[in-house]
Amino acid sequence: MQAEALDEVRRNSGWLVALGILMILLGIAAIAEPFLATLIATRALSWTFLFAGIVRLVQAIQSRKQRGFWLKLLIGILYVVMGFALLGNIFGAALTLTLAFGIVILAQGILEVITAFQVRPDSYWGLVLLSGIVSIILGILILNRWPSNAIWLLGLFMGVSFLFTGLWMISLPSTARRYPSEV
Repeated sequence: MQAEALDEVRRNSGWLVALGILMILLGIAAIAEPFLATLIATRALSWTFLFAGIVRLVQAIQSRKQRGFWLKLLIGILYVVMGFALLGNIFGAALTLTLAFGIVILAQGILEVITAFQVRPDSYWGLVLLSGIVSIILGILILNRWPSNAIWLLGLFMGVSFLFTGLWMISLPSTARRYPSEV
């Protein structure tokens, strides 16, 4: 690990462990109740789009005398419409978000595999690699099974991804402690 990265991990080790534990607990909960996890994730993302749209509309109105006002306004309107559309059809939203989530998990997995090989001499690289491989497999499974199993796959795979991400996050501070302070 580079000296700056080691120092950053050491300074934030408590937060990394806490976040890792939270990710593991959320992962276990999502695995135990995948249908409920899918609905919760869908609702949360739908409300996020709605609130982001409102914020964008306010920002557009505040900057109405600047260039790009109409584009900002249009984007805000699109976010609000999408938020209402997702909230109005939660199962349609689950289908749409499952497709998007499959793509994101696949991309996350690819990036984690690349990261693992970049930090390969470090002892935690194997867990990052495993997390990446699992995410790639989950992403492919989500996209392969879509849309027939979307209502429960999203919650289940989100839980598995959270679980593995939490594991490597917890292992990172202990790995950083094994390196001398001055690398």
